[in-house]
Amino acid sequence: MIDATLVTIHGFWSSPATWERLSAVWTADEDLRGLRIHAFGYPSPRKPRLPLSTTRVPDYDDVAQTFATEFTVPLANAEHLAIVTHSQGGLILQRFLDWMLAEGRGRELARIRAIVMLACPSGGSEYLRSLRHALGFGRHPQAASLDVLDKQVTDTQRTVLQRIVNAAGNDDHQCRIPLHVYAGNADNVVTPASAKSTFPGASALAGNHFTILDPSAPGNRTAATVKHHLLTDLAGLTDSAAPPHVGPARTDEARPAAPPHPDAAASPGANSTAAASETTPFASKCSVRIEDSEGIQVGDGNTQINYSTDRRHRP
Repeated sequence: MIDATLVTIHGFWSSPATWERLSAVWTADEDLRGLRIHAFGYPSPRKPRLPLSTTRVPDYDDVAQTFATEFTVPLANAEHLAIVTHSQGGLILQRFLDWMLAEGRGRELARIRAIVMLACPSGGSEYLRSLRHALGFGRHPQAASLDVLDKQVTDTQRTVLQRIVNAAGNDDHQCRIPLHVYAGNADNVVTPASAKSTFPGASALAGNHFTILDPSAPGNRTAATVKHHLLTDLAGLTDSAAPPHVGPARTDEARPAAPPHPDAAASPGANSTAAASETTPFASKCSVRIEDSEGIQVGDGNTQINYSTDRRHRP
């Protein structure tokens, strides 16, 4: 079993339902047994609110801080977290990380053991840009942040690279977390150049902006790729029997006494000292009294010195 929670964050004009097909695959996977899946949702309406509306569309900061509440309250007891995002969800996650670090809460992020971002428009999206502005989406705060090289998006990414991806450790203002970035190789909504941006090790998966989330699409490897990063980054959090100790014996552990040597029976003095030396750690020294003995055995062989006949060695 794996003791972790996988948090999913959807993209623009979407909802938590976009993860249902992948979540079904992960839930049915025996290798991921015990994994809990937590879907984070936020409002992302297709149309901007009217100027006099009493309701506004939340911008990235609003959603990022809403996720901070989710992280602090509903997910408070989730000791080990992994997060997978799609499209705009990756920008929201980056804004959340940036905000947490700015608030001096970097140590809290240590619960996050892995991040996978799919088709995240880190460099913006040119898709239907002219049409978006013609239809008034310039007033849509989420759509506005999808512009190419948006300043706040770029600044946030710089912080994530410096204080998350390349962090030297974990303190109030930095926290090193494995971050895996993938583009859709046939994606024309978020091009591979935008999705990969300047993230080290960024790669590609089969699919366009939408089929990258469809495990039944031809050549789709998204479920298996996320699973790979979960098992790799969360290594050690699975329930399994402890492996047998195969290293050198500890010096504080009692060693079993060896059976007495056959020749030692004739020498009572040697018998007692041999038994004592068998339970002594190898690094210790031992002394042997031989003054009342007819002889003494040395080592495991049958070499003996007989003091009763060899007077050259007698005191």
